[in-house]
Amino acid sequence: TGKYREALWVLAGAVGLVLLIACTNLSNLLLARATARRKEIAVRSAVGAGRGRVVRQLLTEAILLAGCGGALGVLVAYGMTRAVAATQAVTIPLLHSAQLDGSALAFALVVVVGTGLLFGIAPAIHASASKEYDSLRGSGRGSSEGKDRVWLRNGLVVFEAALACVLLVGTGLLLRSFVRILDADLGFQPEQRIAWRVESGRSFDSLRQKVQFYEGLQNRLGAIAGVTELGLTDTLPLGRNRSWGLSAKGVQYRDGEHPEAFPRMISPGYIEAMGIRLIEGRTFAWSDEEDSEPVVVINQTAAHKLWPERASAIGEILIANKEWHVIGVVEDVRHASLEDQGGAEVYFPITQNGDWNAADLVLRSSLPPQSLIPAVRAALHELDPQMATGEYQTLDAIVDRAASPRRFIVSLLGAFAAAAVLLAALGIYGVISYSVHRRTAEIGIRMALGAPAERVRKSVLSETMRLALSGIALGAAGAVALSTLLASQLYGVSPRDPLTYAGVAAILIFVALASGYVPALRASRVSPMTALRSE
Repeated sequence: TGKYREALWVLAGAVGLVLLIACTNLSNLLLARATARRKEIAVRSAVGAGRGRVVRQLLTEAILLAGCGGALGVLVAYGMTRAVAATQAVTIPLLHSAQLDGSALAFALVVVVGTGLLFGIAPAIHASASKEYDSLRGSGRGSSEGKDRVWLRNGLVVFEAALACVLLVGTGLLLRSFVRILDADLGFQPEQRIAWRVESGRSFDSLRQKVQFYEGLQNRLGAIAGVTELGLTDTLPLGRNRSWGLSAKGVQYRDGEHPEAFPRMISPGYIEAMGIRLIEGRTFAWSDEEDSEPVVVINQTAAHKLWPERASAIGEILIANKEWHVIGVVEDVRHASLEDQGGAEVYFPITQNGDWNAADLVLRSSLPPQSLIPAVRAALHELDPQMATGEYQTLDAIVDRAASPRRFIVSLLGAFAAAAVLLAALGIYGVISYSVHRRTAEIGIRMALGAPAERVRKSVLSETMRLALSGIALGAAGAVALSTLLASQLYGVSPRDPLTYAGVAAILIFVALASGYVPALRASRVSPMTALRSE
């Protein structure tokens, strides 16, 4: 649906970033492996193997490697898909019917071949471009390595650090948004409240008879020990969305400019049972009968929209299907979603409007809500043995279910970000370790000439930080450029939130230092005589 389309595109982008990071990492590993195989490749070239043949062989190896990873990925995806489809904690449409079909497997095959080519092409070209004489002349650790390969290897590390930075920034922004949403004022109090969908099996001859039955129902349930407040509504918050056209009496509107509001049918006691704050006026009473003056309660947004220049909306007349007198103004409630700050809303009394059948019964309890279930069930059966009742649900559970899609998306992004950080750490560790390995003789000579181990350690760590900081700077610039694409998914957080960017930079710096520390420690422990003898 349109509600989730942008979020799914964000997830697809995150998957793409993780895939690129993995490809970059593997490309670096294959580049190092190709460097170690320079002598073998040079011999093949010397006995007549053309450059194209060498490239094809190396690409074939890369695609086979990608194929092994793809096969493992399909198995993991199958298990994860079944696990997600079986969960009841996420309310995303059609998620439970998700499965691996032929189109998904075909797409996976295309991705496997594409990634094999992507991370294999650079090592293959560079390996095949080696000069035979230089490659055959020496292959020890002390042999020289082309600057272009060093630049390429370092550039790949910078690139994957930048991609990890972009993904971490996006995840951080969405995580902070999710926390802000959970902390937002709902306009009602979900704690210690339970809801139950009920519908009488009786046939009522008039609205008065119907109202008398439900008034008796509320009085009977209100006598149960532990029930402090209760009320009825035709629809609970954080459920369906709908709108009615309405207008303020005496105001002329242009075509298409009539205000709209969310209509909610409620009984006396509902506003108190939900913990919705009354700002001015009064709420409904059972004495607001069908033949008395039609009355409504509106929220703050409706009051400001209909009468923007009035200090108070009490006593004003609202026109919907007829004229309704405003008797109260209440705080806005998030009726459509947690992200929705609440549009105009009008509460109509069930005592004056028969346009409803089933209703949600809301009870506020001073006891654990679940402890009331047997007594409430018995009372409902006593009042109407034919009454249809749905499963009860706490308002806390309703709020949690409304948050589940965003929680699911943030959890997936968190997993992708963790994978990206791990891959970036492995990439940095691999490149720095390889650099130390290639420079063993140089390090041994420096230490033989008196260079302290601490200076060697700092030299390796400074190389690590140079690559990491370059990647962070590039990634931060990319995140700023791409953050506007996330704007519609953010709540209460700027796309350029400095705290998020600073936190991401700190995480990546720590990861880089941790990744470079082991190679730096190994370099500082090189024995000069052992290093020189190995050459």
